Amino acid sequence: MTETIVLGLDGANWALLKPWLEEGRLPNIEALRSEGVFTDMKSCLPPVTCPNWRCYSTGKNPGKLGVFWWERIDTDRRTLTTPDSRSFKSANYWDYLNEQGRTAGILNLPMTYPPFEVDRFLVAGGPGSEQNEYAYPPDLGTRLDDEGYTLHPDRPVTAKGDLEEADNIVDLIERRLETFRGLLDEEDPDVAHCTVFYVNVLQHFFWRGEPTRRAWEVIDEHIGRLREEHPDSNLFLMSDHGCKNVDTVFYANSWLEAEGYLVTKSETSDLLTEYGINKKRISKLAHKLGVHDLVTRLAPDRLTDSIPEDEEGFKREQKLEKVDWERSRAIASGQGLIYVIDDGPETVDAIIDNLSTLTNENGDPIAREVMRSDEAYSGPYTDEAPDIVFDQRPGVHTSGAIGSNPVFDDVGQWEAENVRTGLFLASGPDIEASAVDRDVSITDVAPTVLHSVGCAVPTDMDGTPLPLFGDDDFDECDPLPFESVDSAGRQSVQNRLEDLGYLE
Repeated sequence: MTETIVLGLDGANWALLKPWLEEGRLPNIEALRSEGVFTDMKSCLPPVTCPNWRCYSTGKNPGKLGVFWWERIDTDRRTLTTPDSRSFKSANYWDYLNEQGRTAGILNLPMTYPPFEVDRFLVAGGPGSEQNEYAYPPDLGTRLDDEGYTLHPDRPVTAKGDLEEADNIVDLIERRLETFRGLLDEEDPDVAHCTVFYVNVLQHFFWRGEPTRRAWEVIDEHIGRLREEHPDSNLFLMSDHGCKNVDTVFYANSWLEAEGYLVTKSETSDLLTEYGINKKRISKLAHKLGVHDLVTRLAPDRLTDSIPEDEEGFKREQKLEKVDWERSRAIASGQGLIYVIDDGPETVDAIIDNLSTLTNENGDPIAREVMRSDEAYSGPYTDEAPDIVFDQRPGVHTSGAIGSNPVFDDVGQWEAENVRTGLFLASGPDIEASAVDRDVSITDVAPTVLHSVGCAVPTDMDGTPLPLFGDDDFDECDPLPFESVDSAGRQSVQNRLEDLGYLE
């Protein structure tokens, strides 16, 4: 019997769902709230899919994992790399389940490609996954291929008007949950997890619009079926972060340039931005014509390297080419991360001071908190983190693009942006608590999952089991070793991240 089921709801928080709960559109989630325990849950900074889904699976903050966002900028080598599953320097909770004689089934968890060997099954998912060799054991992937299983929609949502593409995502979510329920019946793992990833893509582009509402109604229906089919299982709902509508776009590199911390080169390729020629528009046209893969494969590097990513300008490796490294002192990634180039503490202090008091044109702050890396993280890899980490005020979307952008702008291509407050819910026959009387972190979920099936918790996890089962005592164990694989990121993975709007 599957004892614990975890359903990961990407980008979900109670504030997002509140109107639909009040309207009775999500009756199964509301029923779980009535019979179980629910609370807010705080994610690690920045509140993004990568690294937070692996903060969940390891029970650790990014300073113990060595991954902090979708990209890492090495200011000494002037390079940018994209992480994959092997970039996170830690064992996962399913390793401890297997070590202690328990089985696990993991479906669609972001940042698990290439897949890990798991005693039962693991099907990789999320933006970094590819439609080949994505499952363990391998014959499971072959079977899923034969059944028409797809990791990603044929055409991504890249704009607010992509309603047909949004419909396809709702269908994809439906099929994903059907596959998960089928695997539970067939494989019967002790612990099972499924992430519903693409719902947050809908939230980014449509906020609480009709496509997003329909997706949540589909999710709610399958939650009801899971509860009916597995009445003796403990069911956890959790998210990697929350979501809120955007009121301000903050172009961090435009601000750094205006303040004199960043100096960029002016080149003829800037004319492409002026005339609206960019990869996003070309990619969208190629998808509609059915030649996206062909164009990606045949386009010369020298051509693609000179074309801006989208209307905002240059991103990932392209933006590094725009930097005058000898004259610059800082460069930003998206969603709250800044790298200092000259390693000078005075530069770090000055940027923190300036950013802490920075407001938009309406006088609203950009950041709720601005920290040095050792204030945001702890662990042996903190020195690899961006030098400055800021928690965006809810309603702010920070872009790391380099282009002819203002420092502040109105709502851009995203209607909603991630926030640090996510959600957690526990319901089932073993749940004895009526409430959780302490702050809940995403790093608490892995030890809670282990404790729910009587497994020991490793001593190097940041989180601790939540007091849900009437017994706060839990066993501890030594950490398991891990294998570190240095990955520079694959081109196809980066293309997908661009299509989704994550590499900003």
